[in-house]
Amino acid sequence: MSYYRLLFMKSPDGPVIGSEEIAARDDLEAVHLASERIGPRPLELWCDKRKIKRFQAVEAQPSFAF
Repeated sequence: MSYYRLLFMKSPDGPVIGSEEIAARDDLEAVHLASERIGPRPLELWCDKRKIKRFQAVEAQPSFAF
């Protein structure tokens, strides 16, 4: 089991506004778990000093009521 840190960024260039620890078997599982947190802010997934992946922010999808 490895420990990863998911950083929540204010903008693509920073600063970091929060973080969350993720425990995963490997990078692939960590990326999968981190992808569940994708939202209105950019994210970066790190393992120690190694950047695993950067996730772009996504706009909220409007919900339509019919």
